[in-house]
Amino acid sequence: MAEQPFSLLQNLARTEEPTSERTDGKLSFVSAMQAMGIGSVFDIVRRSKPAFIRELFQHSDANGDLAYENARCYATQIVRLYRNQLVSSGRTQTLTQRTGVRSLVEIGPSFPNLFKENWDLFCKVGAIEAKDSPAAYLTALYRFAMEELEGSSAESNRIHLDVRRPDLKDLLIDQQTTYTPLPTLEIVNTVLSKAINEYVSTVEGLKGKTIYQLVAEKQHPFQFPYNFHHQQISLGLAGKKPTLGELSYRISLEVPATSPGTNTYGAVQSGSNWAQVMMSNTGPEQQAIVLDPALPDADEPLITQFFKNKYGSLYVSGAGNPLNSLKIFNEKTGLPGNAVEALLATGIDAPYPSPNVQAAGAASNPDDHTVTAADSAKYGACYVNGPSATAAMELGLDAQQKPQLLNTSVDRFDRMQRMIRLQRWLGIPFAHLDTLIMAIIRSEGEANAGHVLTENTLRALGVYRYLSQRYSIEPEEFAGFFYQLSAYGNKGRLSMFDRVFNNPVLFDTPLVLDGKQVWLMSGDSQSNKTLTQICAALGLELTRESLWPILIDTRDAYAGADQPFLRTLSMMSSMYRQTRIAMMFALPAPASRALIDLLGGESYRTQVVEGTLRNTASETPNEAPSPDILDIIMQLDWAVSWLNETGRDVWTLRRQLALDPSEPSVPEALLDQLEQLAKEAREAVLTKEQLGSLNLPINDDDGTVIDWWGTVLAPLIEAHGLVKALPLTLDGNVAADLDTLLITQLEPVTLEPATKEAARTRLGEFLFKGYVIQHRLMEGLLQSSAGLPLDRCETVMRWAGISADVFLGQAIDAATDASLSLPLADNSQELINALMTVHRYAEVNQQLGLSAQALRTFLVNPKWLHASLAVPLPLSLTSIYVLDRYRNWRDNCGQPEAALLGYFILANNGGTTGQCDAQLASLTRWSTTELANARKQLGGIAKAMHQVDWLKRMQDTSALTALSTEQLLAATELTSASTVDEWKKLGDAVMGASR
Repeated sequence: MAEQPFSLLQNLARTEEPTSERTDGKLSFVSAMQAMGIGSVFDIVRRSKPAFIRELFQHSDANGDLAYENARCYATQIVRLYRNQLVSSGRTQTLTQRTGVRSLVEIGPSFPNLFKENWDLFCKVGAIEAKDSPAAYLTALYRFAMEELEGSSAESNRIHLDVRRPDLKDLLIDQQTTYTPLPTLEIVNTVLSKAINEYVSTVEGLKGKTIYQLVAEKQHPFQFPYNFHHQQISLGLAGKKPTLGELSYRISLEVPATSPGTNTYGAVQSGSNWAQVMMSNTGPEQQAIVLDPALPDADEPLITQFFKNKYGSLYVSGAGNPLNSLKIFNEKTGLPGNAVEALLATGIDAPYPSPNVQAAGAASNPDDHTVTAADSAKYGACYVNGPSATAAMELGLDAQQKPQLLNTSVDRFDRMQRMIRLQRWLGIPFAHLDTLIMAIIRSEGEANAGHVLTENTLRALGVYRYLSQRYSIEPEEFAGFFYQLSAYGNKGRLSMFDRVFNNPVLFDTPLVLDGKQVWLMSGDSQSNKTLTQICAALGLELTRESLWPILIDTRDAYAGADQPFLRTLSMMSSMYRQTRIAMMFALPAPASRALIDLLGGESYRTQVVEGTLRNTASETPNEAPSPDILDIIMQLDWAVSWLNETGRDVWTLRRQLALDPSEPSVPEALLDQLEQLAKEAREAVLTKEQLGSLNLPINDDDGTVIDWWGTVLAPLIEAHGLVKALPLTLDGNVAADLDTLLITQLEPVTLEPATKEAARTRLGEFLFKGYVIQHRLMEGLLQSSAGLPLDRCETVMRWAGISADVFLGQAIDAATDASLSLPLADNSQELINALMTVHRYAEVNQQLGLSAQALRTFLVNPKWLHASLAVPLPLSLTSIYVLDRYRNWRDNCGQPEAALLGYFILANNGGTTGQCDAQLASLTRWSTTELANARKQLGGIAKAMHQVDWLKRMQDTSALTALSTEQLLAATELTSASTVDEWKKLGDAVMGASR
């Protein structure tokens, strides 16, 4: 700059010595301009005057105010001189040209004609170089930040823009970058990632790790760990989509109806345990923190590492733990002071016992020391204090009168960090979360004497999260599903026991748990009062049908069948558990009990009464664990949804399955009808006399007398003369089936072929006529008494295990011995029972809308419904469910029923994989590729209806989530042991499906 012979910069300030370095350490004005990066007066006026003066003062003692004013003057003159010397372009402006008639007349003098502006020197509207464009605004903003804000003072603690956003100075401004939207989060991630990568490259133990690995492994601050791919999956499956874990239940290979009493519901690639864990919405690193084993007391290096990793704190053995300071503890955990009170159940969060639960009525705690422990060790802070005889933690003051945590230990700090993290992840208040966790721990019993968090904890939290979103249940209510209701309250709230049983108080006297006996039938006033209070609190009726089954189940489980019911917290909590589960599913308590019994019998009812959890730690990989209450609740959720979807109720279903024996009412009209049926049946039987009219050969070719009635027809006609039932076949051709049997029977008879053929024809017609007549009688009876269509009578009877010849024979015997009238004789009662059985099967058939051919097909081949079914096809929960899914498929596939049955024939009779896939894809309106990918999970062709049903559920779930079948199966395979690549692959797939 000093080499220039003439420069305006030299004239801006007073005349100085030509040397660039002054004796006082200051630079000359021109050298200062060079140091400041200024090359013209325009560089000066772009800056604000104060900023220019301040920066110039750091380099030179020249008059900055005078220099700035002179620069502004020169810049103004240059701009004016430039504009005055501009010449027009000479081009005619398009906008001034006229067209049409107007073009014949000269415009005359105008500004565009006289002063032809050179518009090429101006910016077009919207150009990024225009001074009102976004680029100009951002440039001005950047210059303002750099010169005005950062140059306003020389404070050393300022974080400059070049440090905050080092990428700004390198950004390219063009048409694309200016108008392309860029999410702020992407910018933040880019800037932070660059800085983090630079730091990681300098740390030996972190080199080569990605940012996603770093944030997933980091455990402090408590916002970490952060699993990016798990977060992708959680966000992508939010809203109305099924979450991770819930997917396993939607596409479970078996449902409770097809595997009653087992734990297979929810298992696809992994067991149902993992489905429940995944529903907790915790990532693998979070699960690892929850399930980490407790710290050994003597391992000092491990303890030091624990505090560094979990709390970011330096722990020195023998020295005071800095985390005992409430201020430091709050800083390290991110908790405010009042939250620490909630964590420790002290101060305003201190609990208080219910006055209505006396010592005799409260069940003994598993730990003897808690009988005399502080209330906070019984409610609100049970888990963080642990099963220790040491006094409960609380807040106090140190020697300097500063707040600190008292009675702490390494184990308690470990418990607190787990508790704080769980509270952050789940959003449940500390007191409620502690109640829920301790209910789970105590439900495990002696298997968890150390009161540690186990897989059951995550399972229960997953099921709670699912139920709370679906049915709006509170944590303390859910805790009652595993253990006793809490007898403690805090912050002005009633205890959970009082909220259930004493809100409001009946008879002006609360229900007090004193451990005394309650009699069902004694009639004493105190027992009656207690029973009435229980009914009012739990929504029961004081009847044998409503209260008695629940109360007796509870008494048998906790006291014994020969013992009375007691007013104890354990028994009251059990009754609450049974009724609250029913209420959650919008079922009356007796109906809920009946449904539980339908799904798993007495063992299921006992599980619900006691609320116990199995010991998952003792399970082996090849062992099929027995269902516990969590599994039963999920199965109940499925069963209630299915019943509501199909318009069924549990009582009708149990009656159809003959699970609740009852004495059928028999109207006189029905008895008269059966009397008439017996009369007509006697007239329709085949006799020897009728056979004799057929003119059959008396002797065979050897001269031996042929016993047509006693030998040839004996296997085909029963004692009354009724044609016996034929073996069921797919085509159901009676004449052909009779002919086949006759060929076998006539095989030993030596007659000329023509003679034998004629005899076979006559016998066939003889039998066919009798067969048709007796079936017409049964069709008339069932049509009038059960509303059963004629074409379905035979198949429904055969399904019920009864045939026309057997029933008509019973009717003949009953009418012969005595008239069919009330009271019924034994054989008459058997006849009525047989008819009622057929009515049950007919009702199911009508409800399912099964055609005669469909029912015949599945009677002949029960395994085409489910692999566990065999001949004869039973009327069971499994068969009803699978037949219902067949009905649903038939009604919604848009194809004739013959096509559906034809598929099963093809699949079970040598059809190739390609043929079966193509036909099933057409029937399900699904792509062949997707169907084939899903079918691989079955291990072969889908040969049974329950396999087709699984494929249809896969199809529905794929449509709901926009995930392919391979991605859905991958989602059900994820566990905490899955690799990062497996999580990443599914996370990317879910994000892609959400766009």
